[in-house]
Amino acid sequence: MNLQIELEKLKSLYFGNTEDFERHYLSICEKFPNEKKQIDEYIGSVINESLKETDAFIEETKVKMQLMEITEIVSLSYIAKNYFHKTRTWLYQKINGNKVNGKEASFTKEEINILNHAIQDISKKLGSTVISL
Repeated sequence: MNLQIELEKLKSLYFGNTEDFERHYLSICEKFPNEKKQIDEYIGSVINESLKETDAFIEETKVKMQLMEITEIVSLSYIAKNYFHKTRTWLYQKINGNKVNGKEASFTKEEINILNHAIQDISKKLGSTVISL
C-alpha cells in the first residue's frame, strides 16, 4: 500500500466525520509504523493549509460585512467610477470574492486604503451638505 495515497484519503476525511478521520489515521499509523513522524507532519500541513484558507475567508467576509450597510446607503457604482476608475462589476467582484480568470478577486491593501478614503470622503460631503430653501 502507498503511504501518499493513504495520506490523500486522510486529507479528504479531515473535513468530514471526525470518527472516520481518526479511524483512518490509526489505520495508517498501524500500516506504516516507521512513518508516524511523516504522517503527523502531513496532518500538520493539512491543518495549516486549512487555517490559511479560513483566515482568508474571514478577511473576505469582514470586508463584505463592513460594507453591508454602506452598500444600502451609498452607490457602489459611484465609488467604483469616481475612486477606482473601474466598473461597478469590478467592485462587486472584489467585495464578493468572485473568481476572475481562475483567481478569487480580493482587495489589495492599496485598494482598501482607496475604499476607506472614498467612504470618508463621501461622509464629509454628506455631513457638510445642508439643504436650504
